[in-house]
Amino acid sequence: MLWIAVTLPLLPLEAVRPPLPSPGSCEGETRVAGQSDAGQPERCYALADHARILIADRDAFRLGVQPGSARAHALALAPGLVLLEPDAACETRAFEALALALLAYTPKVSLAQAQQSPTLLLEVGSGLRLFGGVRALLARVKATVAGCGHAARIACAPTAWGAWTLAQAHASAGAHAVRRFHVLKDSTLARALDALPVTLAPFAAQHEHALTQIGCATLGDLRRLPRDGIVRRFGDDVLVWLAQARGETPDPRAWFAAPPSFHASLELQARVESAEALLFAARRLVLQLAGWLAVQYGALSGFELRLEHELASRHAPRTSSLRLTWAAPSRDADHLLWLLREKLNQTELIAPVIGLALVADQVCEYAPPTDTLFPSPEASDASLAQLFERIGARIGEQNVLQLFVEDDHRPEHAMSARTYRAPARAPARRQAPRKSRKSSVQAAAQEDRAPVQSAFDLPEVPLPAQPRPAWLLEKPLRLATRDDRPVYRRPLKTLTRTERIEAGWWDGEGVGRDYYVAADDQGRMFWLYRERIGGQWYLQGLFG
Repeated sequence: MLWIAVTLPLLPLEAVRPPLPSPGSCEGETRVAGQSDAGQPERCYALADHARILIADRDAFRLGVQPGSARAHALALAPGLVLLEPDAACETRAFEALALALLAYTPKVSLAQAQQSPTLLLEVGSGLRLFGGVRALLARVKATVAGCGHAARIACAPTAWGAWTLAQAHASAGAHAVRRFHVLKDSTLARALDALPVTLAPFAAQHEHALTQIGCATLGDLRRLPRDGIVRRFGDDVLVWLAQARGETPDPRAWFAAPPSFHASLELQARVESAEALLFAARRLVLQLAGWLAVQYGALSGFELRLEHELASRHAPRTSSLRLTWAAPSRDADHLLWLLREKLNQTELIAPVIGLALVADQVCEYAPPTDTLFPSPEASDASLAQLFERIGARIGEQNVLQLFVEDDHRPEHAMSARTYRAPARAPARRQAPRKSRKSSVQAAAQEDRAPVQSAFDLPEVPLPAQPRPAWLLEKPLRLATRDDRPVYRRPLKTLTRTERIEAGWWDGEGVGRDYYVAADDQGRMFWLYRERIGGQWYLQGLFG
């Protein structure tokens, strides 16, 4: 068993701070401390009560603003400082939103609210191979937390309380003394916990004075005290916690439950006029959607992004929406974000945006790719569908065309080009009610014998008796005649027998033609026809 602890030391501030990228936050840029590119005071944020600073973000801390500073002193150090008030409801919503996003890696997510920084605990022991090992999974979790706009301290250990304690040590001010926050063995965890300060324990605030009086500085010192004395002074909970942190006692937990339907909203707290800033905020909603789809074992073929606008004028609409649909159902957050980015780049905002809401209403059962040695036709079709979706998002869906064979003998109507639509994938088979073994085996055999239809399979029809050119003219070219022979730059000679086509009488565009393959004296070949009524020659195709 392995647990990952995600501690959020700045969550109260991040919950009320505008979820927008700060200007000039790109890597490689050099800025003057406290000054933006335009020479204006750099905007930074801090959480404060009526008198003191509670939490400062990284930019404010870099300018000298620290927790406990007076409001006037902080504003003097950072002229661009924005002071925000705590909001417990926003903090809870942000905490649960991140838990929903992290469900993409495990269905077992526990919320650990304590006097220290709020922490999420993920039980990931059964999914390490799926994500490529511990390091790859830790990198994914870190990227998801950063994509949701949070600064986190992450640790892992074989027990939940062990990972929680290591993460608290990582987030504490004296974390530089602890060098190892990723522990995979029980024996290593016992030594790591013994070296941590006892003030990191969840009961330390309640018994801090008593622990100081008896000279107990580390968790190892506390563990070596007589058990009877610990029970008399602090109660049974201290010994239970120590045993659970070391893996000696079971640690039952309540898991975070995802809602049955998905509807996430985000208040921007600042007007947004650019698509880039809007995508930065919408990323949080898409990551939550990916986690919800993972725990629901579902996929999505479309969603609606609702925009709440600032009323700049009397006639400005209050809300608008962007509808995104794609061919093959997907729950890949990177793919959905790519499509959303292209959609936003082609969208002109009718008014500044102050709020977002994402509604998922086209959910189906997820069909995972088959883990076989040789790729199946379904896997290649899915990759082609995603490729065409990306091309359509970049140049427009109406510009991605697919050729179709039509049931018509007239060459100009025998083929059509329509907007590409991926073939509908069959939903994953659910377990049917138990029937007799004989009927189940027969049904399975029939399914195995059924041919797999690919997106580009052609119907099994016999080839035409006479060849067809690869290039048809957009409009047949009328030819002159010389000595009763058609002429296209040079006199042409027919090489095949007559192929007669009479069709189209039912739609008012009837034709009666005699087709031939012809060539000139230099060996170039052409596809001609002669009108049955009138005898006029036309050129309709060219052979390569």
